[in-house]
Amino acid sequence: MPTILAIDVSLSMSRSVSIQGGDIITYHQLAIQAINQFLDHLLANHSKLEFVSLTITTVALISPYTRIRLVCTESPFLKFYDDEAQFREQRETAAAAGLSHSNSDSDISENEDKFSVDVDFLRSLDPKEWKDQDHYAVLGLKNLRFNATDDDLKRAYRKIVLNHHPDKRKAKGEDVRQDDDYFTCITRAYEILGTPQKRRSYDSVDPEFDDSLPMPSEIEKDFFGVMGKYFALNARWSERKNVPSIGDAASSREHVDCFYNFWYNFESWREYSYLDEEDKERGQDREERRWIEKQNKTIRAKRKKEEMSRIRTLVDLAYNHDPRIMRFKQEEKERRMAAKRAKQDAIQAQKAEEERLVREAAAARVKAEEEEQKRIEAIRLEREQQKKALKKERKTLRELAKSNNYYSGGDDRVRVKHMEGVEKICELMKALELQEFNRELQKGGQDVFMRVLQETEDKLEEERQAMLTKNTSSTSLSTTLRMVDKNAMWNPENMQILIKAVNLFPAGTSQRWDVIANFMNMHSPTAANQKYTARDVLNKAKDLQSGDFSKSVLKAQANENAFESFEKTKKELKQVDNAEISVKDKADKAEKAAEVNGGSGGGGDKEGRTWTKEEQALLEQAIKTYPISTPERWDRIAECIPNRTKKECLRRVKELVDRVNAKKEAQQTIVYSSLYEVVVDFTRDYDVIRKALTKLDHYDKTCLENVLHAINNILLTNWGTQSHCQILCFTDCGLGFGSTSLANVIQRVMSTKQPLPFIPPSKLNFICLGTTKMYQKLLDISGQKGQLFIPKALENVEFVKIKKEDKYGASSKDDEIVKVEIPIGPGLTRQSVREMMERVCETNYRQFDAILNCGSYFKLECPVLIWPPPLPYTSTDAFGMESTRHISRKIEVCGFISISDIGSPMSVSRHLLMPKMEEKVAAGKNEKILRGAGRQAGEYLTTDYERLEMEIKNFYAKGDTNSDDEGSSQVAVNESMKESICVLLHGALKIENMAALVLLGDNWYGFIYSYADSKKKSNMVLTILPPGADVVPWLGDLRHLGTVDDLLPGETITGFPVKPDKRSYSQNCVVWIKQSGLQSDIQKVLRHAKKLPEKIQHFYKELNRIRRAALSLGFVELLEGLACIFEREIPTLPPNASPDCALQLKHAAMELKKFNLRK
Repeated sequence: MPTILAIDVSLSMSRSVSIQGGDIITYHQLAIQAINQFLDHLLANHSKLEFVSLTITTVALISPYTRIRLVCTESPFLKFYDDEAQFREQRETAAAAGLSHSNSDSDISENEDKFSVDVDFLRSLDPKEWKDQDHYAVLGLKNLRFNATDDDLKRAYRKIVLNHHPDKRKAKGEDVRQDDDYFTCITRAYEILGTPQKRRSYDSVDPEFDDSLPMPSEIEKDFFGVMGKYFALNARWSERKNVPSIGDAASSREHVDCFYNFWYNFESWREYSYLDEEDKERGQDREERRWIEKQNKTIRAKRKKEEMSRIRTLVDLAYNHDPRIMRFKQEEKERRMAAKRAKQDAIQAQKAEEERLVREAAAARVKAEEEEQKRIEAIRLEREQQKKALKKERKTLRELAKSNNYYSGGDDRVRVKHMEGVEKICELMKALELQEFNRELQKGGQDVFMRVLQETEDKLEEERQAMLTKNTSSTSLSTTLRMVDKNAMWNPENMQILIKAVNLFPAGTSQRWDVIANFMNMHSPTAANQKYTARDVLNKAKDLQSGDFSKSVLKAQANENAFESFEKTKKELKQVDNAEISVKDKADKAEKAAEVNGGSGGGGDKEGRTWTKEEQALLEQAIKTYPISTPERWDRIAECIPNRTKKECLRRVKELVDRVNAKKEAQQTIVYSSLYEVVVDFTRDYDVIRKALTKLDHYDKTCLENVLHAINNILLTNWGTQSHCQILCFTDCGLGFGSTSLANVIQRVMSTKQPLPFIPPSKLNFICLGTTKMYQKLLDISGQKGQLFIPKALENVEFVKIKKEDKYGASSKDDEIVKVEIPIGPGLTRQSVREMMERVCETNYRQFDAILNCGSYFKLECPVLIWPPPLPYTSTDAFGMESTRHISRKIEVCGFISISDIGSPMSVSRHLLMPKMEEKVAAGKNEKILRGAGRQAGEYLTTDYERLEMEIKNFYAKGDTNSDDEGSSQVAVNESMKESICVLLHGALKIENMAALVLLGDNWYGFIYSYADSKKKSNMVLTILPPGADVVPWLGDLRHLGTVDDLLPGETITGFPVKPDKRSYSQNCVVWIKQSGLQSDIQKVLRHAKKLPEKIQHFYKELNRIRRAALSLGFVELLEGLACIFEREIPTLPPNASPDCALQLKHAAMELKKFNLRK
């Protein structure tokens, strides 16, 4: 059973209300609280079986208005004026009108020239032709016409009534004919022009208006004079009041573009309902009125299309002949050509410049390559010379040492050692050093050689010792660093990361410790200086597992550093002291800002942080504290907000300003409209509805009638005309004003019976957070089933007499007294709203519990839950008396039938049948429940048959309780069978593809079958048939159904005519092998009927085939049944169905019945 939640989002719902305890809350918040409580009830009791939709209705205004809230007797409403000056002007005008009311006769005489009445014209009027008359001429306003104000209409009507009323003319001795007197035309004229909507419809077809278009020759002669006149003439149809003028030859391009954009997107209020050929109110029934309305809408749409085409043609004429447009196009063409030439020149200049740069670069590159080659060649030559000189000096040294026997004194070992020394000297010394050494060696001989050799040996030894010392120090330093890092690498943070990694990668992970080591290297804060290996993390993990954490150093360090960690993570909020800010000098402020905000350059990494509520509050307070005239304003604002820089504050303010401007622009582009919005479509996910409730916006006003029409359309679109629906409408005590007020809605419902009652079967419930009872009046007048729910704290009211005020807030002249309801009691509270919603849920969403019986003597039974709860069945007898029946809470399985034999009979409703999980119930308690349920359903166990069944049940129950241990075990078996009867029945029906015939009451049946939804989830479904035993014609009397074994000797099964040799429509004959074939043929006829008039040939073709086949087989009852089906189908047609559909179905049903009577 789907539910629609309709919530009022008008401004009156945003009003604050004081509840007990001093809390302040709005009506909108109370409504959200009530909806959340309702969703909690569905979630707790119905396990998300209910489809729920959230709908609102909106009315937007095209321009921003100043809202003036007027509170009158605890009932607020809104009036809108463009500005305060207009409001004062309206009040002054109203006051002047009130003072001059007594002098209205003199006013009429003063304005004699404004109202000119042609008496001969009035006498020539025919009351039967009132629709073709000139209403303005009848009232004497032929010169003013649509420019006449409401005051002009009233004065003109009063003047003409004073002179032309039949009583006045009779007193003057004039002959007055009551049947065709022209005074009827006067009243008709004032009725049309005195009603804004009817006057607009008449003004739209004003015969004095010129719908012609100018000739091109006229336009070419005087464009601005001719087109200005035509545009000014058609501007009266504009929805928007500020119509731009056509301008002149010197108008700017922006003005011309604005003018043509307006007229190309022209929105006309002109409509043609006055020219309707037929009045839908004259229709005899709903179908005829619907057909008339459809025809009228079609003709109006055609005329509206022609009107918009005329306007578009006028605009095209002006655009094509506008000299300014031609000039703009020529200028645009010249500008494009100049831009094109400039672009080509720029491209050529750029190309020449690029070629020059390429040439210069190539020349510079060649020159640089030549210079580089010369430099390289010089370096090569210099190196070769140095190599040659070095080689020459080495050769000289070797020859000189060899010639002196290497200065060894004849000792071979010394000779070998000196030979090595010569090579060392050659390797260490450069060319100049070797040249100097050779000269000294030639002079000094062995002493010089030995000295230089010793110096070389010492130098080599020093280098060797330095290298050894360096290696030793680096080795000791690395050992020391490794020991220090081993101790520092396992600080508390790294140990926490290790514990997290061990838990994250459990035992069995491939290369677990390598993975943990990589995780440590990625997340450790010291990973940049220290890399973890698998052995390191494995050893530390073993130490942690073998040690006692309660005595570990980690816990002690954590306890010692707890407060320091808290101070690091705690966000400091600085209080703004206005007095202190105003007296500190700039140096202190700059120093403090740098200290708090971390310097002007340190906020770049924090610009993406979101603003908290506290920071937003500090920003708003700082902006108020330092106005625009304050020097260095943003520096001072940034000082007041901790952890925020000047740049961040500026960016935040700019973002907020952009949001506000965007919202204002969006509001200014809204066109006046009355529409509804389905915020959340039908869903079982209630969290989506809860989230949507927090994002609802309020509008200036809403219309109850619109949301009722919306609900009707939503139900027809989603659920058709058979599903029963619940509507919960949440609103406050506001009654509205103007055409959207509740009083006007009630008047329209009384006159048109639309949109209430709804076409689908439904219950409309108003949840009102106020004291008004007018919603109950709406339910009573419309005949819509439902109830008005009001918090009990507001139910007791008293009537207070007050003086009525006029629409401008001033006391009326006649001191009229009205009665106003004022609540007596503690007032509105959260508890009263909760209690009200509990009453709503208890009244409309109560579970329907029943007991399913299968087998003899009630041995197989279990409690079940039927969802949605079955509704009472109301029928009307031949005398027009209504009777209501309820299904019994005892559902008895009578037998089983194949689903193919059942087909799809007409049903009242379908429900899910689910087992109810509860504790075992004693036999006596079961009897009490059955009897109580029978009373609730309107039935009593009074028949002898029911008494006999109850006695048998009690007997077996008593026998089970007095049995021995074996009997006790049997009782347990029976109890388990009772608990699983739904499962057994479900499985049997699903496997055997059968349905269970069940008895729901006295001569009232239904079917239980297994049904799989789109998610392949199977459930048991209960189909409730209309009361009676013959509601399925092809099954016959359900009371007489039996098995094959019940046949008497010689009796055969009779059913539908069967001719196995024919299985198609051949030879102009239809045969049905199974009942489902007949059902599919009837459904095909109904499908064609719903697509009339397009399928009218197919409809009668299929219908005649069925008729001929039924007559050939003697199945005359089929024709009567088919006629009943057509009659029942007519009220259930969708709203978008053609009127021919109902007409043809009615005609076909009448013809079938006539033929049956003849037979």
